[in-house]
Amino acid sequence: MPRRRFDQNNDRVDYGELLSADAYYELDKAVGLTYSLDMEALMGIPLCLGMHGEMTTGQKNNPLYVLEAIRRTGKKLSIFCNAGCIKVPKTESRLYALLEDSIHEVRMPNYKNNFHPKLWILQYHNIHDGSLMIKIVTLSRNLTFDQSMDVAVDMEGFVGSKINPKNQPIADLLTFVSQFDSNKNRYKILIENIRRVESFELLDCFDDYEFHPFGIYGKNENGIKRIPLSEHRKSPREMFRDCYALFVVSPFLSESVIGDLLDDYSKNPESGPVKRCLITRDTSVTRRIYDAFNRRGGDGVWTINPALSSNDALEDGDTFGYVNRDVHAKIFFTDKYNESKKLYLGSLNASNNAFDHNVEFLLELSYKPYHASYESVRDDFLPVDDEKNGCPFVQMTGFDEIEKADEESKVDFREAVYGVKSAEVISCEGSFSIKVYCDHAFDGITIRPFYVKTNIKPLTEEVVFEGISLSNLSNMFILSKDGEDCLIRLEVTGMPSEEREDAIFNDIISNRPMFMTYMRYLLDEDFYDSISFEELSSQSMDAGDNPEGYGFAVEPDIYERMLKAAAEYPERFDSMYEVVEKIDDDKIGEEFKQLLELFIRAAGGKGKGRK
Repeated sequence: MPRRRFDQNNDRVDYGELLSADAYYELDKAVGLTYSLDMEALMGIPLCLGMHGEMTTGQKNNPLYVLEAIRRTGKKLSIFCNAGCIKVPKTESRLYALLEDSIHEVRMPNYKNNFHPKLWILQYHNIHDGSLMIKIVTLSRNLTFDQSMDVAVDMEGFVGSKINPKNQPIADLLTFVSQFDSNKNRYKILIENIRRVESFELLDCFDDYEFHPFGIYGKNENGIKRIPLSEHRKSPREMFRDCYALFVVSPFLSESVIGDLLDDYSKNPESGPVKRCLITRDTSVTRRIYDAFNRRGGDGVWTINPALSSNDALEDGDTFGYVNRDVHAKIFFTDKYNESKKLYLGSLNASNNAFDHNVEFLLELSYKPYHASYESVRDDFLPVDDEKNGCPFVQMTGFDEIEKADEESKVDFREAVYGVKSAEVISCEGSFSIKVYCDHAFDGITIRPFYVKTNIKPLTEEVVFEGISLSNLSNMFILSKDGEDCLIRLEVTGMPSEEREDAIFNDIISNRPMFMTYMRYLLDEDFYDSISFEELSSQSMDAGDNPEGYGFAVEPDIYERMLKAAAEYPERFDSMYEVVEKIDDDKIGEEFKQLLELFIRAAGGKGKGRK
C-alpha cells in the first residue's frame, strides 16, 4: 500500500522548519509573499531563520533573544503583502519597528483585485565550501496564526553556471514584486541565482515541476509594471479543463469557474470529467456547485468534519474556546488523456477573482507513471475507512442553503488605503514632524502614526504630525473609522533609519545589566538557558536605581567568556562590536570598550573606528 501524502495526523509540518536549512548553511536572503500579514507571526520569522536549534518558550519571550534574531536576519528579510492586509497587533512593540523596512505592501492596478500568493524564496550559502542553495516553499497559508487546514511543500536546489528556463517564472515573480520596494536592486543577485538553479529536488513520486505565477504578465496598468510575455503561458482554465478526472480542494468558489472546469454548461449530460470530487467550506457551496460534483456519479462535495474544530483535535493547550478551523488549502489533481497525472498546490481558489484578476501562484508537480491515480489521491484525503483517526471531512448528502453567519458590518478601507500615497519625515529641533500625502480627503477616516496613540488627525490631502520622538517614528500608520482600524505601511522619505534603530536598541537595552547580559549571549549562545528574563529584569531594576553603582569594572565571567571566544569563535567579537556601536556609552563603560578593542585586534577583527 503506497504511503499517504496528505495525512493530517502524520504529515504535519512546522512553518519554521520549512524555512530553515541545516546548521552549516547561513541565510543570505529571504523573500516572503503573503496576502495577509500578522506582525506577531512575522516576529517569529527571524527566530527560525537566525537562531539554529529548537527554541524554548523562555527564549521566544525574551526581548534580548528576539532582538538578536532581528539583528542577525532583519536586513536579509523582505515581506510583500496585499495593501491594507496587515493585522493591527494587540501590542505596539518597539521591536516591530526593526522589521518595518522589511515590509512592502503591493498595490494592484485596481484596489478591488488582490495580491494573493503564499510563497517563500530563500538563498543560503554553505559556510564550508560557499556553494549556494535556493529554497522554494509553496504554501496555501498566509503569514498569520490561522489554524485552518493548509498545505505546504518545500524544494531545494543548488546554483550552477547555466540558465535553467524552467525557473524563469520565479524570477519573473520576484522582478514583479521588487517594484514595490524602493530599493529594488537588492533582488538582482537573487533573481539571477534562481535562473541558474540546475534543478529542484522532488519527492520520489514526482519527476517534473513547473512554476505558475498569474496576474504578473501583460501590459502595464496604472503605473504597475507587468512582465512582457515572450511566449504563451497556460491559464488556470487551460490547466484544469478537459480532464478525465478532477479532484479539487478550494475554500472559496465561483459557480462560473466550476461550470467551466466541469463543462457544466454543456447540454450533453455526459460532458466533463468522468470522475470528480470537491473539498470546500459549506458556506461556499451553492445548489449548482453541489449538483455539478454529483453529476455523472461523481464523488460529491465534502466539508470539514466539525469534530476537528475542537482543541483536542488541534493538540493546542494554549487555545481556549471554539477554534474556527476550516479548509484553507488549495489543491487541484488532474488526470488528462495522453498527459501525466499532475498535482497543483498554492494560492489559487476556484473563483473568478483568483482565475481572472488576482496575482496568484501555483506549483505544478508531475507524477511518475503508476505513482498516483484519482482514487489514490481521493482516498488519501478522504480516509473514510480509517477507524483509528477518522476522516477529517464529511460528505454533503443533500443540499440545503447554508445560513451564513451574520458578520458585523466591516468598514471598507480599500479606497483610503490606495488614496494614501506617501509620507516624509522632517527634523525639527530635537524632534520630528511627519507629513502624509493623500489623493484627497476621506470623510470620517482618521490617521495616526503607529506608535503615537494620542496624535490623531482627519485623513485629508496633507496631514502633519508634529513633536514625534525619534523612537516613535514609524513607516506604519493606523486608519480608523467607526471603531475599526486598518494598518498600512508607507514608503517614508527622510526616515533616519539607523538613528531610530539605535534608539530602539537603547530603549530595550536600558541599563548596564541588560547590556552585559546581551554580551554574555553573544559570547555564549547557551547563556539564555541559565537565566530567566524575569531574573534579568529584577537585576536590571535593582541596578537602575543606582546607575553610579555599576562601577564599570569588567565582570570576571565576561572576561573568561571572551578568552574562550578568542580561541574558538573569534567572529563573535564582530557581532559584539556592532552592538556596542549602537549602545550609549554610559551603559558600556570605558573599561569594557578598551577590552573589546584589545580582543578584536588580537583576533584580527574590525578594530576601533572600522565598520
